[in-house]
Amino acid sequence: MPRGTQILGQPIDENKWEKAKKRASEEGHENDYDYIMGIYKKMMHLGEFNEKHIYDRKKKKQNLPEWKKNNWDSKKRKLKEVSKSSNRFHLVLGKSIELEEFRCGNCNALIFKGLNLEKSLIEVKCRSCGVMLVSGDTDVIQY
Repeated sequence: MPRGTQILGQPIDENKWEKAKKRASEEGHENDYDYIMGIYKKMMHLGEFNEKHIYDRKKKKQNLPEWKKNNWDSKKRKLKEVSKSSNRFHLVLGKSIELEEFRCGNCNALIFKGLNLEKSLIEVKCRSCGVMLVSGDTDVIQY
């Protein structure tokens, strides 16, 4: 068990730490702390295995060691911040277009993003409040 109560700002999950130790010992690294920590971070989606970091690596088409070398801040001893731009749609021509949002009229939850939504006929059920939404309809239909 690591010292302290948190790893990368998250409380330590003792069950996953034990599973990581067991997996490391099966692979011949039973006392290798760095190896166990790597398995634990993958299980908990922490550090370089965070969703936004995975997205950034795939976008730059880099493998993990290459990406980590370019994004490690040696002065602060942590990964540099990367932003995941999820509100853009990148076309083949290199242009980026803002995507429109379709939100629930009842609870304002985001349903999806797309283009030309004012011209589209949309019928969907909100996952948050269970209301049936129809585009262009001022009334909300609830089932």
